[in-house]
Amino acid sequence: MFLNSNFYEPGKTRAEKQYVHAASKQNQRYDKRRCNEWRDVELTYGGNWGVVAVTLMDTKVLAQVSCDIGPPSAARPNEGKLQLNVSIGGVAFLDEAQSTYEQRNLTLNSQLERIFCISRCLDLESLCVAAEKHVWWIRVDINVLNHDGSLHDACSIATLAALMHFRRPDVTYTDDELRIYTEKERELIPLLFLHYPVSVTYSICKSSPQPLVDPTLMEENAADSVIVLSFNSYQELCTLNLGGCAPTNVMTIMQCARNAATRCKAMVEFIRKTLGLDEERRLQSNVPKPALLALLGENKQKFSFKQLMEGYQKPETPRPRDSPMEVDDAEVCEKPNVQEVSVKKEQPKKEESGWKTFSKKEQHAALMETGNWLPEEPMNDHELPTTSKAATVKAAKAKNLTKNKAIKRPQQFERKQHYSISDSSDSEEETTQVI
Repeated sequence: MFLNSNFYEPGKTRAEKQYVHAASKQNQRYDKRRCNEWRDVELTYGGNWGVVAVTLMDTKVLAQVSCDIGPPSAARPNEGKLQLNVSIGGVAFLDEAQSTYEQRNLTLNSQLERIFCISRCLDLESLCVAAEKHVWWIRVDINVLNHDGSLHDACSIATLAALMHFRRPDVTYTDDELRIYTEKERELIPLLFLHYPVSVTYSICKSSPQPLVDPTLMEENAADSVIVLSFNSYQELCTLNLGGCAPTNVMTIMQCARNAATRCKAMVEFIRKTLGLDEERRLQSNVPKPALLALLGENKQKFSFKQLMEGYQKPETPRPRDSPMEVDDAEVCEKPNVQEVSVKKEQPKKEESGWKTFSKKEQHAALMETGNWLPEEPMNDHELPTTSKAATVKAAKAKNLTKNKAIKRPQQFERKQHYSISDSSDSEEETTQVI
């Protein structure tokens, strides 16, 4: 039925790795995409609230949301709970006997918990019915039907769309009595969100100058490193996972993050549009509700990203990893002002004063003549002059002036002779020079 119907995982052989690396050098991929192009995302909503199927070419994920009332945790008695359960048993080549099954399952579970639970995308306080007694427990079951790359992206889109599509029943708690109303008695209530996170995956090859966005399974296995970025609709970074052995510089990660933030914002707008279209479809009584098996087939109720988001701006091409840090493209394209450049050229250089006007030989000769390269001999306590404070200040100023004159005109000073500590010998070896 699907592409990976056997136990063979593509991208592990040496020939496939060489093929992926050679194609990425030429900005080409085996599915006729460029390095910076995404695959089309298709959403299909089920008949029940909170049932969503996501199709990313051959990657297919089904998410379903359910709710129940239970006791809160002791640490947060006035907040509800959000639980995520991922199952990849539907993928044929990821058998339970293989080591890749547990590794991928744990990685995917932890990644989704960081995106939705730890980042607190839901307003859990709104799920409280009675503090320290009853709260709503929201459970999201994610079933991976087929895996052909970018599984984190498909699962995050399916989880977010299912939570936004879900409606919980209304409930009241009076006189220690809990009553849950049906859909006919009262309207169902949607969940409240604080932000809307979505993840984007990049694969990096050592031989390629730019990363591959939305990689397939073969490209993920053949790549040297994989970057998973998650942003919300406010273009704020939620999580960042970087694993592998390929060296990546700051410019590559920043360019990937910029494109991922734009992609996540567009994906949230796409989900909101599909929710509005699905609500219009539900108001029509003659439209049949899709069954569970019809979610993955070709039907009229499937929403495509390329069709609804025609004006979506394409992402920028990331710069090579080895290129030096440069300014933005908008700043580079701007032409410099000719008048400013001419003014800068016409400005004369300021004349340097002090030691900079003399060469190193002249400075050395001046120091040797004036004797400033030797420390001054300390005076004894009984030889210190007893003068007033004003006199000492004037003496210090006069001393500074004489030093400045000595620097500007070093040849006018008389030569002073300094002898060594031992007067018995005049050899250069026994003289102590302190610089």
